[in-house]
Amino acid sequence: MNDGKSDSLTASDLLTPRDNLPWRKEEQALTRWVRPFIIDNAVTRTHCTSVLTQERRERTLLRDSVEGELARLSSVKQRFWIAEYRFLEKLLLFRQLVTYAPSFLNLSHIMPKKLIYCRRMVVRSYLEQSSLPNTPFVEKLCRQFVRSCVFFYPAEKLIEASDKFICLAGKSADQSRAANRQRIAMELRALQLMSDREICDQFRCEDAYLNELALLTKLARNYRLGVDDIFRITADEISNFWNFQG
Repeated sequence: MNDGKSDSLTASDLLTPRDNLPWRKEEQALTRWVRPFIIDNAVTRTHCTSVLTQERRERTLLRDSVEGELARLSSVKQRFWIAEYRFLEKLLLFRQLVTYAPSFLNLSHIMPKKLIYCRRMVVRSYLEQSSLPNTPFVEKLCRQFVRSCVFFYPAEKLIEASDKFICLAGKSADQSRAANRQRIAMELRALQLMSDREICDQFRCEDAYLNELALLTKLARNYRLGVDDIFRITADEISNFWNFQG
């Protein structure tokens, strides 16, 4: 006999975090470029604002510390690196910022501005040769990637990272409701099928994992996804969906 409970289940009910996952002790900073897709809508923007608000005190303390270290540079260099840090901190969760900040400070002492501009020019030219759609959304993503990639990736990995970004931007270009709804269903199903180790390898730290689940929960509710939308997705579809991250 059907008690009616299954009829009331929604996809968001499937997003309970797993307990006791085997997270590595050494966390690796992730950016918005290491993910299956990007959704740019009111739900995502509100969620990001909420995270920034919750982390405001910790972020302010870390920023003060970073800018205190940057104050040792000449005034021209100091202004440049402070502007770059304030841009990059929008792409990282606080826990990731803490991991990344020492590397950023090291770069501020050893990486000339001319080298940064040259590498950005190479990446920009490379992206222009791709077949990415020429839309305002994709152009915005490209500007953000070009500016940030030189700080996140060493020179020998810039082209490899650019190839992955091109795939990400291409898969995210269609921001229609139908396309976003399908993307959310695909990631939700993928997370269900992943082993504990695969989840840890994908997100690298618990904060990133929990943040993703919180955002997916809001998106699943917004797009009114039901359990049937999730369970009809096949393993082959999941494989094709996740495989581009390599």
